[in-house]
Amino acid sequence: MRKFAIVTLFVILALTAWTQQAQAPVEVSSEPHHHLVLENMFVRVFAVSVDPGESTLMHHHGRDYLSVSIGDAQVTNTKQGAQAVAASFKDGDVRFTPAGLVHAVSNTGSTPFRNRTIELVGPTTNPKACTESCALPIPCDSADKASCPSVVKLFTADQWSVTMVTLPPGAKYPQHTHLANFLTVPLTDSDVTMKNQDQPEAAVHSKIGELSWRNPVVHTITNFGKTTAKTVVLEFRGRPAGEGSESMAPQAMGSQSKDASKPHDHH
Repeated sequence: MRKFAIVTLFVILALTAWTQQAQAPVEVSSEPHHHLVLENMFVRVFAVSVDPGESTLMHHHGRDYLSVSIGDAQVTNTKQGAQAVAASFKDGDVRFTPAGLVHAVSNTGSTPFRNRTIELVGPTTNPKACTESCALPIPCDSADKASCPSVVKLFTADQWSVTMVTLPPGAKYPQHTHLANFLTVPLTDSDVTMKNQDQPEAAVHSKIGELSWRNPVVHTITNFGKTTAKTVVLEFRGRPAGEGSESMAPQAMGSQSKDASKPHDHH
């Protein structure tokens, strides 16, 4: 019986792969498991969800893109004209894929395959995953380093960078600067306060996978919730000419008091 079940599974996967190969590829925007949730001059973002046992249509990615995994998943990835290849994803995985990919994904695991597929509207040059000296120095007064915030660089290119920000309960991410527009992808539900420079502190509740597009800012973030807050941050290195992306740089904000913590940026 067990052998029969295994053979049946392989037959199903083979038929699925054959069907995917036979169909004409659709554009990613027409693939039913990809739902457009954000579009602007920098990005086009799709919420992707494929339940166990389901498969996407063969589809085409016409732009470079980043994918941010939400939860663990096991899939097969079938590129057009190639055999299916098994792939596994961990929560928070960030991967870069150059333009031109035509593929289909089948969920072979027991959990939904979910991600945020972030198409990059502009060109990408020199993309690379961070492999050494990836942790950014963040001031922390706590004797228990497990209670300190962390910021880890995941990916960089000439036009953007991707970091993972982790805030344990009670942790404070000191004043820091975002020189240009940035996108946040929460990996956890969280309750934090944000204090923009010269503005009152405000509470912000984030839900897993709910995107936020933000303008350049200097701010401080504190986790007042009971659980760790984890967020992937995609930050661009500048705006198109004439939009003043550097107006929030520390040197342009005037003098600061000697007691103020020195802002740092993510680049």
